[in-house]
Amino acid sequence: MLARLAAGNIRKSLRDFGVYFLTVVLGVAVFYAFNSLSQQSSVLAMTEVQEGIFGLLGYVIGGVSVFIAFVLVFLVVYANRFLVRRRKREFGLYLMLGMSTGDVVKVVLLESLIAGAVSLAAGLLLGFALSQGLLYLTSALFSADIAAEGGFAFVFSADAFAFTLGVFAAIFVVAAVVNAREVSKSRLIDLMRADAKNQEMKLRSLPVSLAVFVVSVALIGVSYQLLIDNGLLEPSPQFAAATVLVCVGTALFFWSLSGFLLRVVQLAKPLYYRGLNMFALRQLNAKVNTTFATLAVVCMTLFLALTSVCGGIGIRNAVEGNLAQSTGYSASVRTTYYMATSGGAGEMGPLEPMDLGSFARYAESVGYDMETGLRESFQAVGAARYDDVVDGAVQVDFFVDAADPVSFGDVEQATGTSLAEVSGNGALNPGYASMPLLLVRVSQVNDALELAGREPLQLGEGEAAVVADSDITLGFFQEVARRAPEVQVGGQELALVRCADVCLETTSFPTNTGVLVVPDDAIPNGAVLTQQLLDVQCPSDEAERAFADACEDVADSAEPSTWPITMTQSRLDVIEQSGSLSTIVAYLAIYLGLVLTIACAAILAIQQLSEASDNARRYGLLRKLGAPAGMIDGALLVQVAVYFVFPLLLAVAHSVCAMQVVTDVVAVFGGLDIGAMVVMCAAAFLVVYGAYFLVTFLAARRLVRE
Repeated sequence: MLARLAAGNIRKSLRDFGVYFLTVVLGVAVFYAFNSLSQQSSVLAMTEVQEGIFGLLGYVIGGVSVFIAFVLVFLVVYANRFLVRRRKREFGLYLMLGMSTGDVVKVVLLESLIAGAVSLAAGLLLGFALSQGLLYLTSALFSADIAAEGGFAFVFSADAFAFTLGVFAAIFVVAAVVNAREVSKSRLIDLMRADAKNQEMKLRSLPVSLAVFVVSVALIGVSYQLLIDNGLLEPSPQFAAATVLVCVGTALFFWSLSGFLLRVVQLAKPLYYRGLNMFALRQLNAKVNTTFATLAVVCMTLFLALTSVCGGIGIRNAVEGNLAQSTGYSASVRTTYYMATSGGAGEMGPLEPMDLGSFARYAESVGYDMETGLRESFQAVGAARYDDVVDGAVQVDFFVDAADPVSFGDVEQATGTSLAEVSGNGALNPGYASMPLLLVRVSQVNDALELAGREPLQLGEGEAAVVADSDITLGFFQEVARRAPEVQVGGQELALVRCADVCLETTSFPTNTGVLVVPDDAIPNGAVLTQQLLDVQCPSDEAERAFADACEDVADSAEPSTWPITMTQSRLDVIEQSGSLSTIVAYLAIYLGLVLTIACAAILAIQQLSEASDNARRYGLLRKLGAPAGMIDGALLVQVAVYFVFPLLLAVAHSVCAMQVVTDVVAVFGGLDIGAMVVMCAAAFLVVYGAYFLVTFLAARRLVRE
């Protein structure tokens, strides 16, 4: 009997609250599909590097899914509470007809569990289909064929299935317990009058409303300033304070907003008495005690979704956009002899030699000629013949004038500009001013540019240039070149007249914050050789892989008469790794943004549909009093719009502030086009968010008309 009653109620709820069931189904589907990604590597023909990165994706998504699970707990419990509140009068009728409180609680428990089981099953079925779509998307993004006959493979992840089943089973059990507890604590009179009772409004005074509103705006403004001043790269008390202040400010903003709007509009009598504005504002204000916390949570969640999507896709675009510039050579081999150390008071310390032992002595014995050293080293380890796999090579030596180095601070002093102010970047090392600029010969730089098919640098008498590829410092050196200051290098006065945005090596990320290109004879006699770089061009992809493998053998060899290789990066590996990493970042951004946006929109939709159902009698009275249908629809539209628009507007404001510091993080990988990202993300969010808004308004209008 009770089970049949619960099943009937579920069917009725399914008709009235399809948004809730649809949202839960989508949540389950997305949760399963993304957690099953790691299983796809078993049917995709991936390289070893791609398999490693894809395995990392599984761990990261698993960690993110823990956070997503808490979001879904809030969503499901919150939605269930509104479903129960809407039907309190129905439960009151059950008690009046002779059912015991225990039986009513059992009905509520059965309804919650049946709804959970049905939506979970439907969500898992949809998740299976979605995971298959993601399989083909992954295959395309990673350029990895499906290793199955006919190019089709069905992927089922038992781990993702068990994880999804366990998480959502726990969620629905919690929801059932919360629902049962709320019903069991309600009195019969409260149940019967639930649809006619406005919640008590605690915020009555206009001065209090105005004061709290001003305080909330001030707290949010202070948090913005703290975040912009201190950045995101290093945890600090200021960052923690900014986080706390923005959360408190957001909560106070929505706590004061309803009463503030009501009192302010009341001062404008023509506006207050126009149409059904008085009714709409009263309806909004009546729910202030239960909605301000929800609106604050929705706002912060939307902010997180916007920022994660913009930052994640921004990193992907930056990495992909820099590949053409940072892969001008088939491979680059780097050897480091000295490293800068940290000194006191945030300054750079003296150069410390790397412990290279016999390998350093071998490099010295061949006159620090990298081509000669690698040619002999390839032969010593039994690798490919150097001349068979290399068509052309250029060596670039990096020096530091230990006696009188040119530092970033010297350049700032010569130009009267500040790197921190010009770049506005929070990624700078606090001791950057004392960091020395490495010196390179213009002839070697031009040879390297020619090998990559780029235009050479033209330096006149007494001139120098800066080569940089990092967005962190590029703008500063371009400003320096416009002012053409003079710096002293080895006793010579050289004017910095040019800044070249070029990459002198093949690398995953452009990290050259600036090297000083000087005439060959300007390198001081006592300058210290700190690093060497060998750029090579190979005749084919096979030769490039053979060269990279040979360099790896040399780097791993214990043979003392081999070249000391610090790092080798080939074009094929960089493209493969960058593409794989950027794809992972994009997946995570889409996963997090999609789930959070759906959750926020669903919470607001469920809340507004419940409000419309509860207030259907009031709208009916308005209709009997002669209010036209268009005026009633307008009042309903105002209520729905306030709930949807205000959290989104404040979330956008939070995101605009956060993106200013996210740009500093993305600058490590390359430039971020904020304008393009804002347009793209705004379009995506408007589609999802706007669709929920439209569906909510149409469904609510149907409820009040019925």
